[in-house]
Amino acid sequence: MDGFLKIIGMAIFVIALGAVVILAASTRGAGMAAIVYALPVMVGGAAIYALGAILTNLIAIREASDRQAAALTELVAQRRTATLST
Repeated sequence: MDGFLKIIGMAIFVIALGAVVILAASTRGAGMAAIVYALPVMVGGAAIYALGAILTNLIAIREASDRQAAALTELVAQRRTATLST
């Protein structure tokens, strides 16, 4: 899901930017008008990409948390067996 959001956000941003560049190159006055309409779309695409990046980080944090919990459980189990054997 995170990769999908990144791809969609990047595609929206690039398509909007491309539309502005094409309109600015083909006509003189439409470039500034196009940027007014394309800017919210570009910000939306950047926000969708940022959401995908946040999800990537949250997935990494969850995996690290699971590894830490497993390591702590193993340490507690080792401590209990060491305490019982002495």
